[in-house]
Amino acid sequence: MRIAMLLDAWDDAPTGAVISTRRFTERLRDRGHTVTVVSTGAPYPGKIALPELKVPLAQSIITKMRTPLAWPDRGTLARAVADADLVHVHTPFLLAMRGITVAKQAGVPTVATFHVRAEHILRNIGVRDQAAADLLSRLLVRRVYNRCDHVICPSAFGQAEVRRHGLRTPTTVISNGIPEEYRPRSRPANDRFVILSVGRLAPEKRHDVLIEAVRRSRHEKDIRLVVLGDGPLRNRLRDQARGLTNPVHFDCLPPHELISHYTTADLYVHTAEIEVECMSVLEAMACGVPCLIAESATDETARLARSERFRFAAGSPRELAARIDYWIEHPDEVRASRVDHAEAGRRYPIDASVDRLLDAYRSLTARQRVPGH
Repeated sequence: MRIAMLLDAWDDAPTGAVISTRRFTERLRDRGHTVTVVSTGAPYPGKIALPELKVPLAQSIITKMRTPLAWPDRGTLARAVADADLVHVHTPFLLAMRGITVAKQAGVPTVATFHVRAEHILRNIGVRDQAAADLLSRLLVRRVYNRCDHVICPSAFGQAEVRRHGLRTPTTVISNGIPEEYRPRSRPANDRFVILSVGRLAPEKRHDVLIEAVRRSRHEKDIRLVVLGDGPLRNRLRDQARGLTNPVHFDCLPPHELISHYTTADLYVHTAEIEVECMSVLEAMACGVPCLIAESATDETARLARSERFRFAAGSPRELAARIDYWIEHPDEVRASRVDHAEAGRRYPIDASVDRLLDAYRSLTARQRVPGH
């Protein structure tokens, strides 16, 4: 099968959508399929490069997020689509909109994955109004998802959200999945209680809540906080972390280098308020790390929590500090919970997700190729 993957950012982009698409692309190629990535950045075999679209007023944020937008040159898209049996779009911006149009004109079936929520976009430009988020959600459904032949939702929660905003296109729930190398390993003895958080340093991830919770903890002097990611709030979060007894370790690493940090962590903390499916929580669980997860109306990650003691109210450093203190004071329970978390993480193998994605692809490509479809 020949698949064209369309997404705005690819080279050095630290987003879950890019990481997930890279993993699927690698495994599809390993199974003998031809996957051509169409994105910004440098061209190389298997990737067609598009110029970057500069957005007035928002460009500084886009640059800090390391998530460039593509200018969808129609001629380049036409050549990419002409060689494809199927077009799969991953980010709901101008590239996706024009790519779907070009694919329809060529009679090539189209798939979209619901990686990006309207709230992700708006929080990063300082807008928290839910009415604005609902309006933008309906616009994206109309301009992208309802124009595709099929929509992949990484979680049932994501499926319900996109349907709530008017999606009529058939959907399949397919987890991003976890690669097999994310598994429990021998753990070193830590001289302090290590808390880990992984994700973009962006407003909706709420790392500020975690830093403040550590500051309020009764055991603040015994905590080593590790925050792995990059984004526009990097300097602000570093400034906030000054004054903690133990310096916070900030770093940005490629996905395969995260495993050693999962292995050394005593507790993983998820503070984000907006997600479709949180890959880092699944990765931590698969590595046997107990996960403390925020409960938010716009993020169903808390459904993964192994008990009520592994949940806290989103946006509440006071409640998070109390949960952290509980787990520091109950080390035997922390150790006992590792096996349970690892077993839960093993329910999301990426190869099973690839199988389901291929089933969706084959059902679409089995249809007759008719221009103007």
